[in-house]
Amino acid sequence: MEVSSSLFQFKLAGIDENLSFKDKLWDRLLYSKDSNLPVATACFSIGDYFLSAKKFLKENKYKTLLDGLSSTLQRNIKTIEITRILISLEKHGPFYHPIKVMVSTQNDESALFVLNGAVSDMGLAIIENEYQNLIELKGTMFVPKVFGMGFVESEKGRTGFFLAQWFDKFEEFHGVKIDGEGKTRLGILNSNGTFSILSDLEAFEIYKRISEILTLYYDLKSFKQIFPWHHAAGDFVVRIEQGKIDVKLITVRGYGVLMEPDDKNKLLGLLFFFLNLSLRMRIDRNKGTQEYIFLDKIVVKATIEGFLKGLETNLAKNFNTDQNDPGFFNVFMDFLKELDLANLFNLFTMISGSYNSEAPETEILEKNLYNHAEEVFKIVKKF
Repeated sequence: MEVSSSLFQFKLAGIDENLSFKDKLWDRLLYSKDSNLPVATACFSIGDYFLSAKKFLKENKYKTLLDGLSSTLQRNIKTIEITRILISLEKHGPFYHPIKVMVSTQNDESALFVLNGAVSDMGLAIIENEYQNLIELKGTMFVPKVFGMGFVESEKGRTGFFLAQWFDKFEEFHGVKIDGEGKTRLGILNSNGTFSILSDLEAFEIYKRISEILTLYYDLKSFKQIFPWHHAAGDFVVRIEQGKIDVKLITVRGYGVLMEPDDKNKLLGLLFFFLNLSLRMRIDRNKGTQEYIFLDKIVVKATIEGFLKGLETNLAKNFNTDQNDPGFFNVFMDFLKELDLANLFNLFTMISGSYNSEAPETEILEKNLYNHAEEVFKIVKKF
């Protein structure tokens, strides 16, 4: 049975009232807040984007939406049971314009989903690949489940969408420069654009969990890893309830090999993963959208602890590989500790040199590279 189109409602995050084609905002163009990255196709308005999202959800008799509902509510859902589909445009990112989809049913049940949509050339180029990455990693607890993807053609152009699990009550966070303190603190982004500053203990645990998660997804045999990722893009989200901290990764733009696997270089592959991880963990943008910042050294210890915890779990999980040798962990630690500061700095220089020289964070990396190597060297020696 067809769901009535009148059951679709539209809104913008931060605005209480629903939006209709009669409102001026309906005709406002989509955009990206990041002026350093390609903006959305100029001809797409917010209303055009809403109508494309609606068309995607209705395709194949609502199959993608019904699959998501049935999975979330753990029973077979039929279209006749749906009483409301609220489509809320949440933000404008460099690649996607995420929509929160809120679905209500006759039994007073409700379910939330994220509908990631791309209209720019860059977004369209990566959205299908990301969907396949998430399928490959399905069944893991730190990335969202996905329920379907596709493209919508309209007179304004092409839009790509995929429907995925919404991590409810999880929030975006970023490094925040504190005036007068000369340091950065970690802050949770509030709906009104302000930041709630977290304690150093909370920040330490969040960065530790991020490092652990990325290490868990590192394939010790093939060297596959999640990359690229970036704090500034809001790739990780956090939920803090009653002192319990839970971290999720909401996007997997890449899951592949950065260096070719070699049976003789498994230690080297893991070393480069660790060093690159430690470096990338310290790069953010002030409040997520302002100047690039190099996060305080608290992140280094958190990264190392998270990496080691993730590595121990990873070794136990990959029981069918030669890394299951109970001594491999200690062999790697000995290998790491044998590096002197000069060697470590040279390796960091090599890694940073492999980054895009035009990337806006290049300057801050070069400025802090030696101090970072020194901090990693000191902490590793204590383990």
